Amino acid sequence: MLRRVLIILLILNIFIISGCWDRTELEDLGVVTAVGIEQGNSGKIRVIVQTINTSALSKIGGGRGVEFEKGYRNSVIEGDTFADAINKLTTITATKRSFSHNNLFIISEDLARQRGVQDILDFLERDPQIRLDAWVIVGRGSLVNLLDVPGRITGSVGGRLTDILKFHNESSTYAPLKLEEFIRLFESKCCQPYTAVVEIQPNASVPTDKGHGILDGNVPEPLNNTTINGTALFKKDKMAGWLNDTESRGLLLLRGEAKRGNITFQVPGKEPKKVTTKLIQAKSKLEPVIKDGQIYITAKVAVESYILDNQAGINPGNPGELVKAEAAQGREVKRQIETALKKAQEQYQLDVFGFGEAVHRKYPQEWKQMEKNWPELFPAVKVKVQVKSLIQHTSLTIGAPESAQR
Repeated sequence: MLRRVLIILLILNIFIISGCWDRTELEDLGVVTAVGIEQGNSGKIRVIVQTINTSALSKIGGGRGVEFEKGYRNSVIEGDTFADAINKLTTITATKRSFSHNNLFIISEDLARQRGVQDILDFLERDPQIRLDAWVIVGRGSLVNLLDVPGRITGSVGGRLTDILKFHNESSTYAPLKLEEFIRLFESKCCQPYTAVVEIQPNASVPTDKGHGILDGNVPEPLNNTTINGTALFKKDKMAGWLNDTESRGLLLLRGEAKRGNITFQVPGKEPKKVTTKLIQAKSKLEPVIKDGQIYITAKVAVESYILDNQAGINPGNPGELVKAEAAQGREVKRQIETALKKAQEQYQLDVFGFGEAVHRKYPQEWKQMEKNWPELFPAVKVKVQVKSLIQHTSLTIGAPESAQR
């Protein structure tokens, strides 16, 4: 009896200590952190897949310094379609690619302008590994170069850009979209899609004097930075143009999506010095009216802020000065909105503000006749921007510091 019990225990022990039979080791798994998509040769699509360099991570974890080893690896492959290129990755590496952790897709400006993004979106929406909450942005220039700009904090370029995009509300100077929202606008008859633009720019922190190089015992600063710069606008499936940082702020203010960020303006009588306020919140409401066949939209925007930088020396404790500052802030908000509106309405004829959605909600029957011709109707819409400006707080001090010496 005892012998039988021992045999049973031994058999059970085999199953307990055997571990997971189908597990995949980290070293055998290519964890994707970014995907770049650009024009290839002879009409093909070139895909750049950035994965974590597990070799570098394991060495760092083991205490064996790898100061000059990158924390990522880029693989480049071309195919007739996006799916074809991804499949061909198995011909250059034995590592299994995992897209379940990828948070970033970068589509090159050239591909977005010339070929369009419809075929790319088709695959991204179908593949079960692709996350719909991943960011979709446009990249300027060579994506191979863009995805190989070294950094200081984050190991991979994709991880660094993803971290930057998480804080887009802090500046509200560009308007990124996640894949799910981009596809929704792409399929909408009321509004056109848009998203942020990334590009390589010279790194201003690189010293120009001698004595700062690697031969001097210093790890040099990267020559370039990857920078989020403005917002790309799409007409149907192709990129039509872009908004700079000020125009992007106007877009977000008009859509009611500017969460934070700074507003800098001059107050009459205090020129040339300026005041900078920090947004607490911004709201907008679109009120359409159709009269005699003409579409009118009143855009009511309300902003609240506090004083962040008071170079002009206004006294917020003085009601008269505070009212002047609030009015000046309102004029600057209106200027930024109208700048974005003029460019989108007159230059590109693209409704990225949601005007069509507002008309659809209020006039569902009339919209049935308008929706097919909305791209032609949108440029003729008369828009009136009304801004309610409030400076709620003055931060920690009331007035600007003044010297006590006379």
